[in-house]
Amino acid sequence: MDRAGRGGNRKVEAAFAEVERRYDERKHRLRNPVTAEIVAMPIMGASKSLEDRHTLFVSVQAVESGLLDGLIAHEFGHMLRTEEGHASHSLAVYAAMEKEVAIPKGAEEAFGQAFNHIQDIYADDLAFPVFNGTGGRRAYEFFAGWVDNNVNARGKDRWQNLGLAASNGFAVGNLVRHRLITGDDPLWDRARAFDRASGFETVDGFVAFYANLPKDPAPRAFIAEVKSLARLMAQSASPS
Repeated sequence: MDRAGRGGNRKVEAAFAEVERRYDERKHRLRNPVTAEIVAMPIMGASKSLEDRHTLFVSVQAVESGLLDGLIAHEFGHMLRTEEGHASHSLAVYAAMEKEVAIPKGAEEAFGQAFNHIQDIYADDLAFPVFNGTGGRRAYEFFAGWVDNNVNARGKDRWQNLGLAASNGFAVGNLVRHRLITGDDPLWDRARAFDRASGFETVDGFVAFYANLPKDPAPRAFIAEVKSLARLMAQSASPS
Protein backbone atom coordinates (compact mmCIF):
# COMPACT_ATOMS: atom_id res chain seq x y z
CA MET A 1 0.00 0.00 0.00
CA ASP A 2 1.43 3.37 -1.06
CA ARG A 3 0.44 5.86 1.63
CA ALA A 4 2.98 8.46 0.49
CA GLY A 5 1.66 8.83 -3.02
CA ARG A 6 5.09 8.41 -4.59
CA GLY A 7 4.66 4.94 -6.09
CA GLY A 8 6.94 1.95 -5.63
CA ASN A 9 4.50 -0.86 -4.80
CA ARG A 10 5.90 -3.22 -7.40
CA LYS A 11 9.48 -2.42 -6.42
CA VAL A 12 8.79 -3.22 -2.76
CA GLU A 13 6.89 -6.38 -3.64
CA ALA A 14 9.71 -7.62 -5.88
CA ALA A 15 12.38 -6.81 -3.29
CA PHE A 16 10.42 -8.56 -0.54
CA ALA A 17 9.97 -11.67 -2.71
CA GLU A 18 13.72 -11.82 -3.38
CA VAL A 19 14.60 -11.37 0.31
CA GLU A 20 12.03 -14.01 1.26
CA ARG A 21 13.61 -16.39 -1.26
CA ARG A 22 17.09 -15.83 0.17
CA TYR A 23 15.84 -16.43 3.70
CA ASP A 24 14.05 -19.57 2.53
CA GLU A 25 17.36 -20.90 1.20
CA ARG A 26 18.61 -20.68 4.79
CA LYS A 27 15.49 -22.43 6.14
CA HIS A 28 14.11 -19.26 7.73
CA ARG A 29 10.41 -18.86 6.98
CA LEU A 30 7.71 -16.63 8.45
CA ARG A 31 4.49 -18.25 9.61
CA ASN A 32 2.36 -15.12 9.55
CA PRO A 33 1.47 -12.91 6.58
CA VAL A 34 3.16 -9.57 5.93
CA THR A 35 1.61 -6.39 4.57
CA ALA A 36 3.78 -3.47 3.47
CA GLU A 37 3.11 0.25 3.56
CA ILE A 38 5.18 2.93 1.83
CA VAL A 39 5.13 5.94 4.12
CA ALA A 40 6.82 9.29 4.70
CA MET A 41 9.05 8.81 7.74
CA PRO A 42 12.45 10.13 8.88
CA ILE A 43 14.06 6.68 9.14
CA MET A 44 14.51 4.06 6.44
CA GLY A 45 11.80 1.78 7.74
CA ALA A 46 10.32 -0.21 10.59
CA SER A 47 8.04 -3.15 11.30
CA LYS A 48 5.20 -3.97 13.67
CA SER A 49 4.37 -7.52 14.67
CA LEU A 50 1.08 -8.72 16.12
CA GLU A 51 0.08 -12.23 17.12
CA ASP A 52 -1.22 -13.12 13.67
CA ARG A 53 0.43 -10.71 11.22
CA HIS A 54 3.29 -8.34 10.50
CA THR A 55 3.33 -4.86 8.96
CA LEU A 56 6.42 -3.60 7.16
CA PHE A 57 6.79 0.18 6.92
CA VAL A 58 9.05 1.33 4.09
CA SER A 59 10.10 4.95 3.79
CA VAL A 60 10.03 6.84 0.51
CA GLN A 61 13.81 7.27 0.67
CA ALA A 62 14.27 3.50 1.09
CA VAL A 63 12.19 2.83 -2.03
CA GLU A 64 14.24 5.34 -3.99
CA SER A 65 17.62 4.17 -2.65
CA GLY A 66 19.71 1.14 -3.40
CA LEU A 67 19.18 -0.15 0.14
CA LEU A 68 15.62 -1.45 -0.14
CA ASP A 69 16.51 -5.14 0.05
CA GLY A 70 18.83 -4.49 3.00
CA LEU A 71 16.05 -2.75 4.90
CA ILE A 72 13.61 -5.55 4.15
CA ALA A 73 16.14 -8.20 5.17
CA HIS A 74 16.68 -6.41 8.48
CA GLU A 75 12.96 -6.04 9.25
CA PHE A 76 12.38 -9.64 8.15
CA GLY A 77 14.91 -10.59 10.83
CA HIS A 78 12.88 -8.72 13.45
CA MET A 79 9.73 -10.56 12.35
CA LEU A 80 11.45 -13.93 12.58
CA ARG A 81 12.81 -13.14 16.04
CA THR A 82 9.32 -12.14 17.18
CA GLU A 83 7.75 -15.34 15.87
CA GLU A 84 10.39 -17.54 17.48
CA GLY A 85 9.90 -15.83 20.84
CA HIS A 86 13.51 -14.72 21.09
CA ALA A 87 14.16 -12.99 24.41
CA SER A 88 15.08 -9.75 22.63
CA HIS A 89 11.64 -9.60 21.00
CA SER A 90 9.43 -11.00 23.79
CA LEU A 91 6.68 -8.92 25.41
CA ALA A 92 6.92 -11.01 28.58
CA VAL A 93 10.63 -10.27 28.83
CA TYR A 94 9.99 -6.56 28.25
CA ALA A 95 7.51 -6.52 31.14
CA ALA A 96 10.03 -8.11 33.50
CA MET A 97 12.77 -5.82 32.24
CA GLU A 98 10.77 -2.66 32.98
CA LYS A 99 10.53 -3.71 36.63
CA GLU A 100 14.17 -4.66 37.04
CA VAL A 101 16.28 -2.34 34.90
CA ALA A 102 17.05 1.05 36.44
CA ILE A 103 17.37 3.86 33.89
CA PRO A 104 19.16 7.04 34.99
CA LYS A 105 16.99 10.15 35.05
CA GLY A 106 17.06 11.94 31.72
CA ALA A 107 18.46 8.89 29.94
CA GLU A 108 15.21 7.33 28.71
CA GLU A 109 15.61 8.33 25.08
CA ALA A 110 19.30 7.46 24.90
CA PHE A 111 18.75 4.14 26.64
CA GLY A 112 15.77 3.32 24.42
CA GLN A 113 17.98 3.90 21.40
CA ALA A 114 20.72 1.69 22.83
CA PHE A 115 18.22 -1.05 23.73
CA ASN A 116 16.75 -1.00 20.23
CA HIS A 117 20.23 -1.74 18.95
CA ILE A 118 20.26 -4.95 21.00
CA GLN A 119 17.19 -6.01 19.03
CA ASP A 120 18.93 -4.89 15.83
CA ILE A 121 21.91 -7.11 16.61
CA TYR A 122 19.71 -10.19 16.84
CA ALA A 123 17.77 -9.27 13.70
CA ASP A 124 21.04 -8.73 11.85
CA ASP A 125 22.39 -12.09 12.96
CA LEU A 126 19.77 -13.45 10.56
CA ALA A 127 19.88 -10.63 8.02
CA PHE A 128 23.64 -10.27 7.42
CA PRO A 129 23.98 -13.41 5.28
CA VAL A 130 21.09 -12.15 3.16
CA PHE A 131 22.24 -8.59 2.42
CA ASN A 132 25.89 -8.05 3.32
CA GLY A 133 27.24 -8.60 -0.21
CA THR A 134 30.53 -9.97 -1.47
CA GLY A 135 33.15 -9.94 1.25
CA GLY A 136 30.80 -8.01 3.52
CA ARG A 137 31.63 -4.71 1.81
CA ARG A 138 28.01 -3.68 1.51
CA ALA A 139 27.40 -4.10 5.23
CA TYR A 140 30.68 -2.37 6.05
CA GLU A 141 29.89 0.64 3.87
CA PHE A 142 26.41 0.94 5.35
CA PHE A 143 27.61 0.96 8.96
CA ALA A 144 30.60 3.19 8.20
CA GLY A 145 28.10 5.70 6.81
CA TRP A 146 26.04 5.22 9.98
CA VAL A 147 29.02 6.28 12.15
CA ASP A 148 29.77 9.26 9.92
CA ASN A 149 26.15 10.44 10.15
CA ASN A 150 26.29 10.19 13.95
CA VAL A 151 29.54 12.14 14.04
CA ASN A 152 27.87 14.94 12.10
CA ALA A 153 24.86 14.88 14.46
CA ARG A 154 26.86 15.56 17.65
CA GLY A 155 25.32 18.28 19.80
CA LYS A 156 25.68 19.80 23.26
CA ASP A 157 23.43 17.49 25.27
CA ARG A 158 25.52 14.82 27.04
CA TRP A 159 22.81 12.16 27.03
CA GLN A 160 22.04 12.76 23.36
CA ASN A 161 25.72 12.39 22.52
CA LEU A 162 25.94 9.25 24.63
CA GLY A 163 23.02 7.79 22.66
CA LEU A 164 24.96 8.53 19.48
CA ALA A 165 28.10 6.96 20.99
CA ALA A 166 26.09 3.83 21.79
CA SER A 167 24.83 3.85 18.21
CA ASN A 168 28.43 4.08 16.99
CA GLY A 169 29.28 1.17 19.26
CA PHE A 170 26.43 -0.82 17.77
CA ALA A 171 27.57 -0.08 14.21
CA VAL A 172 31.19 -1.05 14.82
CA GLY A 173 30.20 -3.89 17.15
CA ASN A 174 27.94 -5.36 14.51
CA LEU A 175 30.88 -5.41 12.09
CA VAL A 176 33.14 -6.94 14.75
CA ARG A 177 30.50 -9.57 15.52
CA HIS A 178 30.44 -10.63 11.88
CA ARG A 179 34.22 -10.31 11.40
CA LEU A 180 33.92 -7.52 8.85
CA ILE A 181 36.33 -5.01 10.41
CA THR A 182 39.91 -5.16 11.65
CA GLY A 183 41.33 -3.52 14.75
CA ASP A 184 43.28 -0.95 12.72
CA ASP A 185 40.38 0.15 10.52
CA PRO A 186 40.03 3.98 10.39
CA LEU A 187 36.36 3.66 11.34
CA TRP A 188 37.53 3.05 14.92
CA ASP A 189 39.38 6.38 14.87
CA ARG A 190 36.27 8.27 13.74
CA ALA A 191 34.12 6.70 16.44
CA ARG A 192 36.71 7.39 19.15
CA ALA A 193 37.17 10.97 17.94
CA PHE A 194 33.43 11.49 18.44
CA ASP A 195 33.82 10.32 22.04
CA ARG A 196 36.72 12.64 22.75
CA ALA A 197 34.88 15.61 21.28
CA SER A 198 31.89 14.74 23.48
CA GLY A 199 33.94 14.47 26.67
CA PHE A 200 33.92 10.74 27.26
CA GLU A 201 35.62 7.54 26.10
CA THR A 202 33.07 4.81 25.85
CA VAL A 203 32.73 3.49 22.32
CA ASP A 204 35.08 0.55 22.93
CA GLY A 205 32.86 -0.60 25.78
CA PHE A 206 29.78 -0.37 23.61
CA VAL A 207 31.51 -2.23 20.77
CA ALA A 208 32.45 -5.07 23.12
CA PHE A 209 28.92 -5.18 24.54
CA TYR A 210 27.16 -5.47 21.18
CA ALA A 211 29.77 -7.70 19.56
CA ASN A 212 29.61 -10.24 22.39
CA LEU A 213 25.89 -10.49 23.07
CA PRO A 214 25.04 -14.21 23.49
CA LYS A 215 23.38 -15.73 20.43
CA ASP A 216 20.26 -17.13 22.07
CA PRO A 217 20.02 -16.03 25.71
CA ALA A 218 17.40 -17.28 28.13
CA PRO A 219 15.11 -14.51 29.46
CA ARG A 220 17.03 -14.07 32.73
CA ALA A 221 20.34 -13.93 30.92
CA PHE A 222 18.95 -11.40 28.47
CA ILE A 223 17.71 -9.14 31.27
CA ALA A 224 21.16 -9.36 32.84
CA GLU A 225 22.63 -8.10 29.56
CA VAL A 226 20.20 -5.17 29.51
CA LYS A 227 21.18 -4.31 33.09
CA SER A 228 24.80 -4.37 31.98
CA LEU A 229 23.98 -1.91 29.20
CA ALA A 230 22.22 0.42 31.66
CA ARG A 231 25.27 0.36 33.95
CA LEU A 232 27.59 1.03 31.05
CA MET A 233 25.56 4.05 29.97
CA ALA A 234 25.35 5.47 33.52
CA GLN A 235 29.10 5.08 34.04
CA SER A 236 29.88 6.58 30.65
CA ALA A 237 27.65 9.62 31.24
CA SER A 238 29.27 10.47 34.59
CA PRO A 239 31.87 13.22 34.28
CA SER A 240 35.35 11.86 34.86
